[in-house]
Amino acid sequence: MTRTMAPVDEQMHVLMSGVDYGDDGLKRQMERELRARLEEDRPLRVYLGIDPTATSLTLGHTVPLRKLRQFQAFGHDCVFLIGDYTALIGDPSDKNKLRPQLTSEAIAANEATYFEQASRILDASKTELRHNSEWLGKLDFPGIIALMSKFTVAEMLRRDNFRKRFDDSDAIFLHEFLYALMQGYDAYALACDVQVGGTEQLFNLMAGRKIQDDAGQRPHVPVTMPILVGLDGKNRMSKSAGNHIGIGDPPEEQFGKAMSLPDNVLMQFYVLATNVPRSELPDVERLIERDPMTAKKRLARTIVSEFWGEDAATAAQEGFERQFQRREVPEDMPARTVGDAELLIDLVVAEGMAPSKREARRLFEQGAVAVDGTVVSGLDTKAEPGTVLKVGKRRWLRLV
Repeated sequence: MTRTMAPVDEQMHVLMSGVDYGDDGLKRQMERELRARLEEDRPLRVYLGIDPTATSLTLGHTVPLRKLRQFQAFGHDCVFLIGDYTALIGDPSDKNKLRPQLTSEAIAANEATYFEQASRILDASKTELRHNSEWLGKLDFPGIIALMSKFTVAEMLRRDNFRKRFDDSDAIFLHEFLYALMQGYDAYALACDVQVGGTEQLFNLMAGRKIQDDAGQRPHVPVTMPILVGLDGKNRMSKSAGNHIGIGDPPEEQFGKAMSLPDNVLMQFYVLATNVPRSELPDVERLIERDPMTAKKRLARTIVSEFWGEDAATAAQEGFERQFQRREVPEDMPARTVGDAELLIDLVVAEGMAPSKREARRLFEQGAVAVDGTVVSGLDTKAEPGTVLKVGKRRWLRLV
């Protein structure tokens, strides 16, 4: 059955919104190529690949996922690719040092819920799920040599991060060069028309065009989205860096993390990490200038509601205002029975409120530990039943 596609101008307006290549000439070229594909009046084959380098996706991952969803909404055929083989190397695109290598077992554990998480953005019933081990695992050594013969070392060293490491005499390992080739081979194996990714992956996407062209395929159109910053407002959002909002984070945690964002990145989050209608963004920008706290609450509520629903967003906002604006103690905090002569610092570590005793000691020294509203600094302070322990801004524990 032939699908009726939306007008090309309408699709171009939506699909190229927010897209960034870092080069105006390249953007105009990609716009022309995408328009030409859309004018063929057929569903395009579009894919996004994500490596399972951690157990959960972050709000940063939703930026290209939302773009893929836009293609899906226009009736295009969309593929969600789990890079279980590329994860063996780890994408060096945004790194100025070697990534730690993951084992196959760690990768399998990480990816267990990836598609379920991605389906909070995508329509799962209309999404094709693939793994690049399907084809990369079948490449023999002659095939790998043939793939490597298409690229020069000089091409690889044009990448800013590789060039910087080379100039700084930092080691660059040969297997890192393989990443772009492997991702490029994905585009060929999927015979895609369009590949969605982050701006830092543009080199990898262009490598895919070269591999497709060399194999007689029509080179795909890269559609790259800007990088979402993390909670610090400076560095890329990353779970390993601890500056992320997770797709699967509980509603109250998502809300609280969003409220910790610096004012100067609020607009970026509205644009890249929410489904707020583009027509409302000028009003949002004015609200941020006039009343950043209200704008931040709206952002936090929007993020939570898109993943958990309006009721969860309302409850998360009420909980935040109760705890942090009215300084009230939450009613539903966990409880823990304390042992005789148990020290607070040991309890903080045992309950996972600090990853180590050293970190717990730092929290005490910084005044981030309080009992019944009073800051505790003594490392030899004992845990007392019938009190409420607070660590940081969002961690509470009732001691019984």
